[in-house]
Amino acid sequence: MKRIIFFTLTATFMISSCDSSNKKHPNSEEQDYTAINELLDNYKKSINEADTTLAKTFWLTNPEVSFIHPGGHEKGWDGIKKGIYEMFGSTFSKRDLKSYNESITHYNDMAIIEFYWVFDATFSGENSMPIQTRGRETQVLKKIDDDWRIVHIHYSGMPETREREGF
Repeated sequence: MKRIIFFTLTATFMISSCDSSNKKHPNSEEQDYTAINELLDNYKKSINEADTTLAKTFWLTNPEVSFIHPGGHEKGWDGIKKGIYEMFGSTFSKRDLKSYNESITHYNDMAIIEFYWVFDATFSGENSMPIQTRGRETQVLKKIDDDWRIVHIHYSGMPETREREGF
């Protein structure tokens, strides 16, 4: 009789544990969207300040991460630090990255951010001329240990518009 009661209690506990682990917390998706938006804000701040310490808080800092841009393809955290953050820090004395039309697509522990951007900057040194570039960007994020991390970025300039006869 004791074995039957023990078995029944154990089975009930196991079933209820499995059942509750499959249910989402009611605010978890909302919390993810909030965290992803905060990550995007921190990303822009890290670019504007050329701050790799801040960037390490939201990038996955391993050799598999990547960043594709018009000037090349950075592989691994060390490549991104040098080819993006250090380049922005040494090339421009002032940086102001702004985004608009942000879109987040959420897939459980993965997310995609798409947005358009305007980058206003001033070159460093004697050639301290201002510059403005515009483009679009896609970021791929992965949730690891309850923290969202960038695993890939692809950005490009705005497409050229062409007027053609017949189109």
